[in-house]
Amino acid sequence: MAVTQILSLPEFNEAISQKGVVVLDFFSPICAPCEVVSPLYEKLSQKYPDAKFYKINGYEEPGSSMQASIDVVWWPTFVILVDGQEQWRAKIPNPPQQYPTQELDNKLDEIFS
Repeated sequence: MAVTQILSLPEFNEAISQKGVVVLDFFSPICAPCEVVSPLYEKLSQKYPDAKFYKINGYEEPGSSMQASIDVVWWPTFVILVDGQEQWRAKIPNPPQQYPTQELDNKLDEIFS
């Protein structure tokens, strides 16, 4: 499944209340580490087709309200929800480590195993 960018609060509320595995990537267009992880996040969406992958631009509204609603204060931040319940989150450091999506990949592998 491809990554879908959430552009409205209703879309966000629908995404976070879905059954199954939902992965959120909170980013900013002015965030250098976000640019590094974006293509890697896209590859993970292909590796885990049973999960739903979303991106939220937290730099501007309504994305900043969406990220505030679940206490995200850093870009990029990944959040995994299972059946609407948060299971895991991670902030990617600046500068990102060599494999910035490795923890996300490991957690998804654990969930789907």
